[in-house]
Amino acid sequence: MSARPMGLEAGADDTVALPRRFGKYRVERLLGEGAMGVVYEAHDPDIHRRVAIKAIRRSLLAPEARDLDGENRFRNEAQAAGRLSHPNIVSVYEYAQTGEQRYIAMEYVAGVSLHETVVHGLRLPLADTLSVIAQLLDALACAHAEGVWHRDIKPANLLLTPEGRLKVTDFGIARIDGGDRTHHTTVLGSPGYMAPERYTDEAPDARVDLFSCGVLLYELLSGHAPFRGSAGAVMYQVMHEQPAPPSSLALEPPVPPVFDALVARAMAKRPEERFPDAASMRAALAEAAGGSIAPLVSPETMARLRRARSEAPTQWMPRALAVMPRGATPAGSAPMPSAPPPTGWDAKMLIALEQLLLPQLGPMTRYVVRDATRRSPDAAGLVALLAREAVEPAERVRFLARAQRLIPAPRTPDAPVGSAPRTVAALPVLGTTPMQPALVEQAARVLAEQIGPIATLLARRAAAGAATREAFYAALADGAGDGVDRRALLQRLWTLG
Repeated sequence: MSARPMGLEAGADDTVALPRRFGKYRVERLLGEGAMGVVYEAHDPDIHRRVAIKAIRRSLLAPEARDLDGENRFRNEAQAAGRLSHPNIVSVYEYAQTGEQRYIAMEYVAGVSLHETVVHGLRLPLADTLSVIAQLLDALACAHAEGVWHRDIKPANLLLTPEGRLKVTDFGIARIDGGDRTHHTTVLGSPGYMAPERYTDEAPDARVDLFSCGVLLYELLSGHAPFRGSAGAVMYQVMHEQPAPPSSLALEPPVPPVFDALVARAMAKRPEERFPDAASMRAALAEAAGGSIAPLVSPETMARLRRARSEAPTQWMPRALAVMPRGATPAGSAPMPSAPPPTGWDAKMLIALEQLLLPQLGPMTRYVVRDATRRSPDAAGLVALLAREAVEPAERVRFLARAQRLIPAPRTPDAPVGSAPRTVAALPVLGTTPMQPALVEQAARVLAEQIGPIATLLARRAAAGAATREAFYAALADGAGDGVDRRALLQRLWTLG
C-alpha cells in the first residue's frame, strides 16, 4: 500500500464511519488509505501499546473482485515482514482473520515519510542523505539474508522516526525466496524505482532493491528523481537512458563527484554490473563518504522536516473525511493557492477537479491539473488524462464517476459569442479499454511480425482487459507464445509510446 491518502473511497463524499475493533485491537483513528488496504491507529489492551492496523479492503475479498491476487499479496506482506527483525524495519506483530476482517497488526511509527521530503523539494544535508541510504542498506541486508526482496523501495515506503531512525515498511509485493506470489502477467511496483529487469520479466534477484537504492540516492543528492515523465517515458528511460551524473547538475551546494560512480553502478541496467549485495554497496558508500556514516539523521534535519509538514506527524498521511471516535475530526486539507485559470477552461470545473485530487496529490495538485490542461483537447480529455496519470488504478472508476459530473454541459446556440466551451467528448470506459485505437493498431502490427494475422485479435483482447499500457504490453508479450523473444518484443512495443 502506498503512503499516499486516497480520498476516493466509495461513499466518501461526506464521511466514513470507522470500525470499532479489529479482534482485540480498539481503533483510535484513521491514518491513511491505499488501493489495497486502510491503516488505522489502534490500542492493544493486553500490553497497553499503540499499534498500526492495516486492514484489507473488503472489495478485494469479494468473489467478483478483479484483483484475484489481492488477498494473497496482503498475506504475503505479513509473512515477508513478519520473518524479519531489524531496527530499520517496521515490525509485524500478527496477521489475523476475524469474520470477514483480514488485518495485520504492526509497529506504530510516529514519524515523517521520506515521500514528504521529496514532495516539498527539500535537499537533505549530505551527511543525512548518507545516513538514510546506509540505514536502508542495513535493512535490506537483513531482508536479503532471510530471502526477502522488497521490490518496492521508494520514498513513500520509508519512514523516519523523531529520533532520525529509518524504518522500511510495506512489503506488500515482496518476494520470498522459493516462491513468487505475484501473478506472472502483472507488473507490480513504482515506475522510476523499478529495475529494468522488472519490466522485461527476466528472472530478478535481490539486486532489484539495490537499483531502487541507487535511484533514491540520486534523488536525495540532487533534489529530483533521475527518471521523470509519464509511465511510458519513465520506463523507456529506465531501460535505455543514463541520467546525468549528480555532480554535473547546477546545484548549491554541489554534489561531490566521488558519488557519481557509486550512483551509476547502483543504477546499472544489467544486474551483474551492480553491487553484488547490500553490504558491498554500503561499504562503497562509506568509502565515498571518507569515513563513518552517522547512524541516525541529525536532530536539526528532523526538526526541519517536521516544520515542513502542514499537520502533526503520523505513520501515514491522514485523510480528512473520516468520522473519528468520540466526535473528533482531523484537520481538513490545506486550501489550494489562488491562481487564474488557463484561458478557455471553466474555472469552477478546474477548482472542483483540484479539490477532488487534493487528498491524493497534496501541494502538487494545482500544478498537475494545470499541466494537464495544456495537453488536453477538451474537458472530457482532461478528466481522462488525470485518471490515467494522477489516480491509482483501483480508484479510477470512482474518480471518473465523480469527475464526469463536473464537466459543464454544452452551451445552447444563443449563448453569448466567445463563451462556448470546448467540445465535450465521451469519456473512456475503463472497464473496456483506455487504450487509444491507434496504439492498439500499431501494437498489433508489431506483434503480427512475430505471430501473423492473429495478432489483431490478440491486441484487441489485451486492450480490453488492460487499464495501463504496462498491462497492455505485458498481456501482448504473454500471448505471443514461447517462440517470441519477450524482452525484445517489450522493448519494441515501448517505442510506440
